[in-house]
Amino acid sequence: MARREQPMAFERNGDRIQIHLGNEERELIADLADQFRSVVTEDSSPDLRRLYPTAYPDDSDKDSEYASLVHDDLLRSRLEAVETVEATAHSDSIDPDELAAWMSLLSGLRLLLGTRLDISEEDGFDPDAPDAPTRALLAWLGLLLEESVEAATGYLPPHVHQ
Repeated sequence: MARREQPMAFERNGDRIQIHLGNEERELIADLADQFRSVVTEDSSPDLRRLYPTAYPDDSDKDSEYASLVHDDLLRSRLEAVETVEATAHSDSIDPDELAAWMSLLSGLRLLLGTRLDISEEDGFDPDAPDAPTRALLAWLGLLLEESVEAATGYLPPHVHQ
């Protein structure tokens, strides 16, 4: 098995999680967090549909009631995640709760971008397509999310040797 060239973005070290991202990557994450805040507080964008999926597709009354019960809590937790990521974007390490906020933001960003691109898991990648940079960003966010989950669970994939 091949040795991974770069360290994982997130690596558990006792009760802390080390962040192995360069300054440009950290700036990008902080900028994306700020953009995410702007979109979710707008609250009228059709791009938010994957962030607030329909609970009762066959009953609009129940779905409206459900949305009114959970929407504010979901919004608040997303905004708290943005604040945590912005506050820790340049930290060398974070605690498990802060990692959970990173995971929440990364997941939300992926849902938002995937909606904007109108893509599914089956869609391929065309490097010459006009949306290739956004799709590459989506893939990178997916990698960060995967590595954050691995750090959270203490899982080391078989392709990474210490």
